[in-house]
Amino acid sequence: MTQTFSIKYGVNEGLTFSPSELMEQYLYGIDVKAKDGTILSENVIRQKILNAQSMIENYLSIKLFRQVYTERVDFVRGDYYNWGFFKVAFPVRSPLQLYGYIGTVQQIQYPLSWASAMYSSDEKMFGRTMHIVPAGSTTSNQGASVVFSGVTPHLGFMGVDTIPNYWSIQYDTGFNRIPDDILDVVGKMAAIPILAMLGDIVVGTGLSSMSLSIDGLSQSMSRSGASAFAERIRVYQQELFQYQGLKNLQDFYRGINFMVL
Repeated sequence: MTQTFSIKYGVNEGLTFSPSELMEQYLYGIDVKAKDGTILSENVIRQKILNAQSMIENYLSIKLFRQVYTERVDFVRGDYYNWGFFKVAFPVRSPLQLYGYIGTVQQIQYPLSWASAMYSSDEKMFGRTMHIVPAGSTTSNQGASVVFSGVTPHLGFMGVDTIPNYWSIQYDTGFNRIPDDILDVVGKMAAIPILAMLGDIVVGTGLSSMSLSIDGLSQSMSRSGASAFAERIRVYQQELFQYQGLKNLQDFYRGINFMVL
């Protein structure tokens, strides 16, 4: 006899931490129950984690999880003829596609064997540029040669220095394993608003102190700051800002962007 059981579970929900992992690592020892016994919803914690992930992705200009990304990049003649490199938005793990367009009309397709990007085995030092370097000889790479659309695809554009949105570049980006320093920042950024919320639950929204007196016995509780957990919030904020946690991440993963005026 065979019995089949159906259960609900989540796989790859796009979270760096599960709600329980965040509670264990960054909210340890803190009661997440309200006065009536209601437990803070996991959906609330999950949303705070997603918000923190989005903020750190925007701040560092990275994608945390492996994905395929497509963008359009301008054709700059000077860059192209110096071994052809393209500045892209996110770190490149591997090139997947490289087409040239004039407007909406495809003009040229380059073989992937010609495209290369900076790589390191530590999963951290991926570059934000893609280079085109012809590989092999015409005979050996006959099947991987450049494909033109039309007989004279660039007629009328030979003297142009810049063509807007010419290159359509598709590449693999994101981490197989998110680095620990990024995980630590995401955890602290997600924990701070949760701590502020739980502080209101402990003392009461809008209250600075609370006291209870029964038959001559009394107990009081007051906030030391904006939240009952202000001290832990302050420590996390110091580690993120005062001790340059976020700035160090930006210097390492994003680097310095140069602009010509």
